[in-house]
Amino acid sequence: MEEEKIVDVERKLVGRVPYAYKLKEGTTTLESDSGFGRVGAKMDPKTGALMYEKFEDWIIKEKTVRTEVSRSNITFSEDSSAVIEFLESEKVHIDQESTISDHVSSGIISVNNRSGKDRIWDVSVRLHDETGIGDLDFDLLEAKEIEPGKRVSRTYGLLLHEPSIALEEVVSTNSDLPESRIVLADQPSHLTFQMGMKNLSTIAYDGIVLKKEIPREFRNIIFPGEEPEDVKIDEGMLVWKIPRLAPGEMKVLRYEGDLQVKTPERIASGDILLTAGGEDIITNIVVDSFEALCRNMYFIEADETDEPGEWICRFVVENTSDFEVEIIKVEVQDSTGQNVYLDLDRPEASVAPGGRWESDSWIVSRSDRPSFIKNLQLNVIPGLTKRTNFELIKEGGDLYPAGLSFKKTFDKSRVEAKRDTDITAQLIIENTGSADLEHVFVRDSLPRYFLPPSPSTLRVEKGGVEMRDNVGVHVEPDGADPETEQKFYIRVDDLSRFGGPLRQGERLVIRYTTTIHRPQPDEKISAPAEVDARTTIPGPVISGKDSAGAPVIETMQVLRRFSIGKSIEQGSSEGEYHIELLYRNRGNNPISNLVLRDIIPENFKGVQFSMTPEQEPTPEGMTILEWKVDRVQPGQSLVISYSLKGEGEYHPRDAQIFFNRE
Repeated sequence: MEEEKIVDVERKLVGRVPYAYKLKEGTTTLESDSGFGRVGAKMDPKTGALMYEKFEDWIIKEKTVRTEVSRSNITFSEDSSAVIEFLESEKVHIDQESTISDHVSSGIISVNNRSGKDRIWDVSVRLHDETGIGDLDFDLLEAKEIEPGKRVSRTYGLLLHEPSIALEEVVSTNSDLPESRIVLADQPSHLTFQMGMKNLSTIAYDGIVLKKEIPREFRNIIFPGEEPEDVKIDEGMLVWKIPRLAPGEMKVLRYEGDLQVKTPERIASGDILLTAGGEDIITNIVVDSFEALCRNMYFIEADETDEPGEWICRFVVENTSDFEVEIIKVEVQDSTGQNVYLDLDRPEASVAPGGRWESDSWIVSRSDRPSFIKNLQLNVIPGLTKRTNFELIKEGGDLYPAGLSFKKTFDKSRVEAKRDTDITAQLIIENTGSADLEHVFVRDSLPRYFLPPSPSTLRVEKGGVEMRDNVGVHVEPDGADPETEQKFYIRVDDLSRFGGPLRQGERLVIRYTTTIHRPQPDEKISAPAEVDARTTIPGPVISGKDSAGAPVIETMQVLRRFSIGKSIEQGSSEGEYHIELLYRNRGNNPISNLVLRDIIPENFKGVQFSMTPEQEPTPEGMTILEWKVDRVQPGQSLVISYSLKGEGEYHPRDAQIFFNRE
């Protein structure tokens, strides 16, 4: 499993090839041997065999083209103080998924006069781009003169379709998943990080430095790679140094450590900063010509021989400037212009700073000192430097602590034995982590005596909104006897499509009604549940934490015994009666939701109630009194008194009392 993780990041890098390579893929040479670093599979139309092109071969061809172009270019000098400088820079910002969010690249061409005393003038640089990567809107850089220590410059763009160095990162928080950013809240996690880079350019980079912020919660870091790397942890920063990265070369670093999560908040895994430089440029801009003039000294030396009137002459150039110069043309004639002594066109001669050049000598015979017409064309030989600076920032993304809690309750804690009782179950499921949840799975128990609930009684709500289309249920084993324990499975899927995922602090409420079928007395029935969830991003199954424990229902044998009575006493005045109602619970179970009713005859009204009733008149002129009592404990007697006043007699037949227990 560990080796497969390394392959994952390498495979990502193998799949990263330059844009130019993709464009030319159809014209490159294919081979049948499918090595690990080969890409661009195609089918041979004749044999049907898969053919692969080596990315390395493509790089070699591209480098060969660059070399051939540079060889056909003008000559440059390492000693000259007039230097053509190319500086290209590339700055890239990519997100966690390596998608480019910002990519800025540009180039500057300069003619730099590095001399401390000499100027150059009539400067002209003509150039063109061989690759089309350079976005040149000019082909000529000119300057009337450049003072010592000064430069002239022009900028140009770069048409880059991808970063010159590809950077990939793979984070795994679970040994069963090659890539995951989910960690379990309140639990230690072992993390594996892989970082890999690949040079997609045809130039080499040197001095590569990768820096990555390390979360302070990340401890016990080790580097298990087989090859030692120049890597260290310094003040919360991982620093990885690579001396050189050749074209097409890949480098992979792996490190592991432990993470202790103490809060449900997201943990930044750390951004990555990659910097590199190259002693070349990404584009293949060619300098077609360079022209510049500088201070120089040239003259003719004439030495008379032992023979009077015979002169040995030679043309001399003394370079008194800081610039190496090339002799373009030398012409020497006598003063009449009739005799030509020297006519050199590009004699392939150069003169270093402080140097001297002499032509081949010629002999002139005349009695007086000879005089000549001379013409010299010189050109400054430029130096050439190329440099590329590369910078890439990759967002590290976050680690997501995942947490889930739930609480299961029943609307009754006690039920009567040997009777059917309807009972409502409720599960409140809460996302207690920062990782969004996409799927929720409930494995609820239906203990002995519990009948399978009807799906029509099931209600699933999120934020007060009922969910139906993404809810599924089933019972196992199906059709079992009530004496057999069963499982009630509830699935809530694809939350993102139905109102959004379950985010931190949000709750899912599940209710259903079932029946406890004729349980035996004096039992305690435990009905635990298990809740799991899947996150919206890859990660392990999240197991819910039961915050209240499994609910327990007690069964009891209910003995229904009660006494109910009514007394009537004549009052002190005519038409006045005192009434007392009695309800006594002689059973062994509390009586809930008791309702007592009495009747006031026609022409009477009730006064002085010890407990205020609800009153409802009837068409016959009577009034029904109704008292509602929440609970009467075993052995408790309930007495309600009131008085009647009116006309006529209150007959015993009117002494009616009605009651019922709902």
